[in-house]
Amino acid sequence: MRRSLTTTALFALIAVPVSGQVAWDSPALVSPSVPSGFSLFLLDPAGGDLGAMGTLRHSAGPVGMGYRAAFSEESGPGGDLAVSGGIDISGMLGRGIEGSEVDAMWWAGGGLSVGSDWIVSAPVGIILGWSGSGDSVVFSPYGGAHLVLDISGNDGDALDLNGAVDLGLDLVLSSGWMIRVGASIGDRESIAAGIKIPGGS
Repeated sequence: MRRSLTTTALFALIAVPVSGQVAWDSPALVSPSVPSGFSLFLLDPAGGDLGAMGTLRHSAGPVGMGYRAAFSEESGPGGDLAVSGGIDISGMLGRGIEGSEVDAMWWAGGGLSVGSDWIVSAPVGIILGWSGSGDSVVFSPYGGAHLVLDISGNDGDALDLNGAVDLGLDLVLSSGWMIRVGASIGDRESIAAGIKIPGGS
């Protein structure tokens, strides 16, 4: 009985993400209509508590390169400050899928998070999205999924494959301001909400 309880406890420890591994890649916050320019977010990241993030894109999606940097406190009591950052690239897979208004794109990237531990992550994913308008508001919802190869400093450079479902919405108001919201569920449970700084497309 004791051996069974010990084995169960060991499996539970292995299955639980270690602290200090704040994921840089979630929420994805990329879509076929992702805007260019600089955006600021409040962030509740996978593996961490409330923090802040900034993103920058040279050109509007779906094709282009983006950068992000964030900081947050690690989850759990007495969590250290975690700093993360990464680069993503993206491209078009298809416009007007099956005669609809839905566009499809791919994205991939690489980045690093450092806290009480470190993790290097390389995601690759697919996003579907479309844009519409009404009452002087332009809205661009999107959804997709991505897989991530993680290499962490825990347990002698552990190697893991994780996945997440990505959801989001960019909302352009009549004033010109854009509200941006994104979330991931699965291995990368996280949420971000913020604004795009005016300028760019």
